[in-house]
Amino acid sequence: MSERLTMLEERASARRPLLMVALVAGDPHLDATLDYMGILAEAGVDKVELIVPFSEPAYHGAVLQRAMARAVNEHLDWAQIEEIAAEFRRSYPSVALVVSSYLNRLMVAPMGPIFEGLQAAGVDALWIYDLPMEESAEVESYSEAAGLPLVRAVSATTSLERFREIARRAQAPIIWTGHSGGELTLTGEAFEERLRTFGEYTRRPIVASMGVTTGAEAQAVVQAADGVLVGSSVAWLLEGRGPDVKERLRRHVVELRSRVDEVAGQG
Repeated sequence: MSERLTMLEERASARRPLLMVALVAGDPHLDATLDYMGILAEAGVDKVELIVPFSEPAYHGAVLQRAMARAVNEHLDWAQIEEIAAEFRRSYPSVALVVSSYLNRLMVAPMGPIFEGLQAAGVDALWIYDLPMEESAEVESYSEAAGLPLVRAVSATTSLERFREIARRAQAPIIWTGHSGGELTLTGEAFEERLRTFGEYTRRPIVASMGVTTGAEAQAVVQAADGVLVGSSVAWLLEGRGPDVKERLRRHVVELRSRVDEVAGQG
């Protein structure tokens, strides 16, 4: 596990909630991606998720599906993703970076070199959205050989028994996906209770993806979770673009950071 991921664990254990923000690589075009990643880093994001676009993103809701539909026109390959990651790492050595992808994108080339290339570029972990735990042995071998941890995800329907096995394998913050195709499936007290139960079985931070669009919503999520993952609201903002899109993105992330930090030290 990288020093950056270790620092995130220390931050979460000190009850300083994590802010993770996702961008689709190549949305609206490749040249903008690094600029947007830099804005996230400078606005205080703890971890950037760089999504590799895919033509059939069943895991994601409508806004991110549209973002990927725009980005697939860039025809990005893994060498370009590694180049983006390496440039980001040179500019922002302390900000964690997760690359996320559907399994099909990883199967277009020998998987081992992809893992090795991402690790060498400074990526801290890889999240494969549609990789079942029961079928992950081969991918785990590439992960271990390259020293690039896999991100594990859980949901409202994950049983405690399954969570304990996921937690045992986890080498990076765990993502709580509180939605199915973009629709929330567990909220309020039920969400908080499930997070408390899961938290008893792992020392890894649990970062919740709950369809957050505002700072107030992000603050509510981190009352229970160790962190919050924001993606759709950023994709929606970039979709509208306009001459001031970078400043609007900066303001949005600054608000998220500020509201999340108000929870620091509580509990």
